[in-house]
Amino acid sequence: MNKIIICTLCFCFLIVTGCEKDGKTVTTGVIGIVEYGQGDCMPSPATITREYSNYTGKIYFVLKEDWDNLGNGDFTQLKNNSINVRIKQGKLSAELPVGIYLVIPEDVYMYSDENTITIQFGEILNKDFKFFKCTSY
Repeated sequence: MNKIIICTLCFCFLIVTGCEKDGKTVTTGVIGIVEYGQGDCMPSPATITREYSNYTGKIYFVLKEDWDNLGNGDFTQLKNNSINVRIKQGKLSAELPVGIYLVIPEDVYMYSDENTITIQFGEILNKDFKFFKCTSY
């Protein structure tokens, strides 16, 4: 019973104080777990058989509006000019301005509803991500 009370108090404290990133409180942004896998995509593996592990590396937050207006522009430049954070062991915590973003790891280019997030003022979005890189087609 005491463990439940302690867990509840810790959870309430986290909600009230926000998330901490580099000693600073994150009040508008995203937290979650990022998982990553890679392997052969021929024949196309079912999502269930894919293996994932916690991701370590850079995550980019590309404004969806900028992506939609890119046309024949340079995606690498767009990505490098976007907000990015380095995460370890899959633990994502990023302060972000209000907007709609595509969440993209360093080497997987995926544009879908699964990696599109909307950040609203004063809210911390709790969302997990899974990315899979095909090493052959």
